Amino acid sequence: MLYPHAWLLCLAVLGLAQAWSTKHDVSPEQQEELMSIRWQLGYERWQRLCEKYKLNGEQQQPAVSTRIARGELAEPGMFPYQAGLLLQLRQGDGRQCGGSLISLEFVLTAAHCLLDAESANVYLGSNTYADEAASAQVFEVQQPQFKVYPGYPGFGGYHDLALIRLPRPARPSVYVQPIALALEFMQPPLLEGQLVSSSGWGALGDDDELTYVDVAVLEQDIYICNFLPGLVSTRRHICTDGRNGRGGCQGDSGGPLVYQWRNISYLIGVTAFGSTTGCELGAPTVYTRVASYLDWILGETGMVVDVASHESNSQQSTKCN
Repeated sequence: MLYPHAWLLCLAVLGLAQAWSTKHDVSPEQQEELMSIRWQLGYERWQRLCEKYKLNGEQQQPAVSTRIARGELAEPGMFPYQAGLLLQLRQGDGRQCGGSLISLEFVLTAAHCLLDAESANVYLGSNTYADEAASAQVFEVQQPQFKVYPGYPGFGGYHDLALIRLPRPARPSVYVQPIALALEFMQPPLLEGQLVSSSGWGALGDDDELTYVDVAVLEQDIYICNFLPGLVSTRRHICTDGRNGRGGCQGDSGGPLVYQWRNISYLIGVTAFGSTTGCELGAPTVYTRVASYLDWILGETGMVVDVASHESNSQQSTKCN
């Protein structure tokens, strides 16, 4: 296995590994192994990857919770599955997160959003955050209705998924509709460069208005240059490009990553973490891959996926025009 310490290779390529390893207690033996791995994998390849995606010559550290940076304002009803969460923490503070309505009774969000939370106000049906206008539906939810994925370790972005059960079913309308869940084996593969959409209540501009951004899926190699080991895997995560200052930054986790396919919106990811270096610097954003947790979601919610609908959509996508 060549990758146990591959996340340091970018620093090694740029000549910074020695200083970093001193600060983070990497042993001389590990440092020697890093240099060996670097040459095995090819100096030019790693240099090209690292120079392309590293920012200001610094290793990108993950920061749980992200907001949409440089997004466009959403039209009313454009994202009827979008949920806004205002969480009350045990110590008296508040926390803002996003979520996705996946049935009339359940909202899917990030597990780290619910850490130390004793209650949540869930807002549906409005593009203005925490709005209680005519189109909005507001739910007060207590901690016993939170369900965190059992494998979540309590920190970081691994298995970062949770459910919130609403105290009563949401009322479907033009502004409130559940989103379809993606099935891994039925959706087209997410190739590098595939455009997907992320939405939330943005860090740049007016924080009260819902924004969205189209971002490109990144290849797996880029994770190694930008994040710590063990936090990102292709099986459990989707990573999107943050270059040109578009994508995630700190403050609004748990929101949806959506793939539009044959005029149907599929929830493919839940915002997990981005970079501490700032919204406009171009760091990738990492999302929990929803399809990898579908069995758990269906088991907890009692939802039934319309496989026939998925299959019909798949058959349509393969027809020649």
